Amino acid sequence: MKKNIQLDEMPAGYSLGAAKAGESLQIQFRGISLSSYGKDFIRKVEGYPQQILNKACEDCHPSQVKTLIAIIKSNLEVDVYLNEVEVFAQVVVSKAVQVGDPVRKSDIYHIDKVDFKDISFPSDCSYVVLMNNGWDRIMCYDFGPALQGENNHPIDYDVGRLVGAALSESIFYDIFDLNEEEWKLILASSWFPFTFIDYEEQKNLLNHIKWGWDTVTIEEKINSDFIDNREVWLKEIKTNEKISKHFSFIEKALNYHSSNDYHGSIHMLYPRIEAILRDDFIRANPDKEGRRQEALSDHVQKNITNHTHSISRLFPEKFSQYIRSNFFKDFDVHGENSFISRNTISHGVVDSAAFTKKSSLIGFLILDQIHRYTNIATNFEIRDVQEYL
Repeated sequence: MKKNIQLDEMPAGYSLGAAKAGESLQIQFRGISLSSYGKDFIRKVEGYPQQILNKACEDCHPSQVKTLIAIIKSNLEVDVYLNEVEVFAQVVVSKAVQVGDPVRKSDIYHIDKVDFKDISFPSDCSYVVLMNNGWDRIMCYDFGPALQGENNHPIDYDVGRLVGAALSESIFYDIFDLNEEEWKLILASSWFPFTFIDYEEQKNLLNHIKWGWDTVTIEEKINSDFIDNREVWLKEIKTNEKISKHFSFIEKALNYHSSNDYHGSIHMLYPRIEAILRDDFIRANPDKEGRRQEALSDHVQKNITNHTHSISRLFPEKFSQYIRSNFFKDFDVHGENSFISRNTISHGVVDSAAFTKKSSLIGFLILDQIHRYTNIATNFEIRDVQEYL
C-alpha cells in the first residue's frame, strides 16, 4: 500500500544528550537501530516512524507493520509504502549455490544489499526504513538531506547496502552481540571466529572463549575438518592468482602439518603469510614497499569494506586487529616468548614448546581467511567494473 502524506515539520535527527533552552545539542541524523538494542530502538521508532504511521494509516497498530518505507521530500510531502513491499536481498555466499538451492545461514557471509521493488531513494530526500526479521525489527534512517547550510548531507551512498548491514547484524545477532571486553578475551585466546568454520561452530567457539571453557575438542574437530578438506582447499589456493605463486611453499607446509611436524609447517607457512599480505598491499599501493606490518594489517579489511560493509561473518575489521595483535605480535628481548608470531619466529626468540598443532592450524586458518578476502575482493572488483561496461 502506497500513501502520500504531509508532515507538519521536517525531521532533523535524534538527540544524543540533554540540553537547556539556548544550549547546543548534538543530534544523530543517520544510523541504524534494531529492536534488540532495547530502549534505543523504542525511543527512535516511537518518534518519526510512529508519527508517519499515524498520518498514513490511523487504524494500523505498530504490531501490524511488517515494512514501512517513508521517502521525505523537501516540501514535507512523504511517500509512504506500508507492508505490500517486495523485498530482495543480495547476499555474499560462502559456497557455490545453484538456482533453486535452499540457502541457509551457514551459507551466507552477510547481506550485501537489500532492494525494494519500484522504490528508489533520491539523494535530496530524507528517509526512514522499518522492516521485520522474525522477532527482530530493523530501523534505518537518514535526515541529512533535510539539514540546512553546512550541515546538509545529501544521500551519497547506496541505501540498500546500509539496510543490508542492519539486516546482517539482525540475522547473525548472536555473534555480533559481543562487547569490547569479550573481544579482548577472544583475541587473547589466540583464536578467532575464522570463516573456515561454519556459523554454528563460530558460535560454539565464541561461547567457549567467553565462558573460559576449554577449546581442545573444538580445535581437534576444526583440524580434522581441515585435513579432510585439504585437497579441495589446495585446489582453491592454487587457482587464486593473488596467492598461487606461493603454492609450493603452502603445499609443503600442509604436508608437514598433516605429518604432525609443526616446527616445519610453522617455519614454512608464517613467512609466506606476511609475503601474501605484502603482495596484496602493494597491488593496491604500487608506490609503496609494504614494509610496515601495521600498514599490512590495516589493509586486510579494505579487501572487502572498500566494496561492501564490515558487518559480516568474515569480521574484516576485527581480523585486521587480530593480524596486528596476534600474527604480528611483538616479542620481549629480555623475557620469555611462549607464543608463535611472525616476529618471534623471524627473530628466533620463541620457545620450542610453542610449536603446537594449534599454532600451526591457526596459521592455515589465517591464510584461508586471507584467501577468502582476496577472492571476494576480486569478485567485487569485477562486478563493479561490469556495472560501467
